[in-house]
Amino acid sequence: MPRQRDPRFSKRQLGRLLRTFREQAGKTQPEVAATMDWSVSKLIRIEKAAVGVSTTDLRALLAEYGTTDAEVVNDLVEIAKESREQPWYARYDAITSEPFRRLLAYEGSAAAIHQFHPVLVPGHLQTADYARAVLSTVYTGVELDLALECRMRRQQRFDTDRPKLSVLVDESAVRRTIGGPEVLRAQLRALLDRGAQDDTSIRVVPFSAGEHPGLAGAFMLLELDDEIGDTVLFEETAGKDYLATGDNDVVTAAWERYLAIEQAALSESDTASLLRHLVND
Repeated sequence: MPRQRDPRFSKRQLGRLLRTFREQAGKTQPEVAATMDWSVSKLIRIEKAAVGVSTTDLRALLAEYGTTDAEVVNDLVEIAKESREQPWYARYDAITSEPFRRLLAYEGSAAAIHQFHPVLVPGHLQTADYARAVLSTVYTGVELDLALECRMRRQQRFDTDRPKLSVLVDESAVRRTIGGPEVLRAQLRALLDRGAQDDTSIRVVPFSAGEHPGLAGAFMLLELDDEIGDTVLFEETAGKDYLATGDNDVVTAAWERYLAIEQAALSESDTASLLRHLVND
């Protein structure tokens, strides 16, 4: 079963389509707003996905644009309904930040994820015991259980429709004894298993590489699917995200940084050899 598109992106897709239909009809925003007896700001917010649109207003807009094909109208009505649903992570609002929720929204439409972390195994690849040990530095009690549930559910959403995952980690991430020796060994075994799969690449940047651009901190680059057609940079430490369409220079610099770290990393086979050595050490 494919991943369900995040409601934020359903709203964004709908806004983009409505803007396209309006432009194809040769109408300006003020003209449409006057016909619909709306404020111009309402139409602008709909097209920019700042607000949703009711199915009644949607049908009226499409009629105004001359879009009458029943199949197209019904498809857009379904997208509008999806955009008003609660995302899966709404249950975890108490233990997630708004930047992290934006990241989860992006992940729901990611075709490929490229990630670097200097000190930890990234969340997508963490075992439950390793994740609990990491999360226990921030949460306790019920909140810890909820945070762990969120992390595991995040992984499960990729079980049947997983984006391609390319992960670079500093050697310290696979040597740091998070949760104790046995928890770490189990985590390294899980990395070996996952790294053997065709859709995943895991590579370690060895200590011998010395200084490298990854020392500035963890970050992710998410290539979103063709329907959205954008790349997102998410900086974990700063909790900031950038879209290539609006922040192209920043995202391009991040790609260059990722490629430079990749040049310093061990090959996949040498990484696997290192992990096996650490498991058996």
